[in-house]
Amino acid sequence: MDNLKVILILGIFFLVLFVTETKAQKNHWGGNVEFGYFSLEGREYIGGPGFYPREYFAIGVTYIRTISPKFDVETGLTYSRSRFLIRAGGNPNFPDIVEYNDWENLITAPFYLKWNVSPRVFFNGGPNISWNMEENTFDTGYGFGIGYQVSINDSNKILINPMFQARGLSSDQNSGVYHIGLRLVFTTSSFFGKKE
Repeated sequence: MDNLKVILILGIFFLVLFVTETKAQKNHWGGNVEFGYFSLEGREYIGGPGFYPREYFAIGVTYIRTISPKFDVETGLTYSRSRFLIRAGGNPNFPDIVEYNDWENLITAPFYLKWNVSPRVFFNGGPNISWNMEENTFDTGYGFGIGYQVSINDSNKILINPMFQARGLSSDQNSGVYHIGLRLVFTTSSFFGKKE
């Protein structure tokens, strides 16, 4: 079942990529990194251990397709790893306090619309799909942010993009991960050869 979910995420990702025409001035590939803080939903219960979110980081590939002078479509695949502290005990039944770290690992495919307000400033956001590797769940989410893009040259850009992203939201389990962090994206169109 795990393999089917990975194949589905990859299939959606590549479908979005290859239904579009590949022209250098419209397509940008790149890599991204994220880091920041997060919160967990659906973990606490009465009498159980406490969950204390710490930090997260993410790394992935990004594809941006220009659809008009003001709008781009953005997708890709991102692996995120969120660390949280679990603390149990400290009660009459179990007086000793036990603490240990655990992680939430997700693979996410975003489907974001990017609105270029100016040549440098943009807003982005939209839905995403995540596979929770520990819980073996496949759930939707969303994200939105504001950013600043720096053109290194005609082909290469750096995007500085603070974002809020909800990943792996499960309505029946009432669980999910909420990331607030800084996203850095490096994109290039030089893979496609000379611009038309």
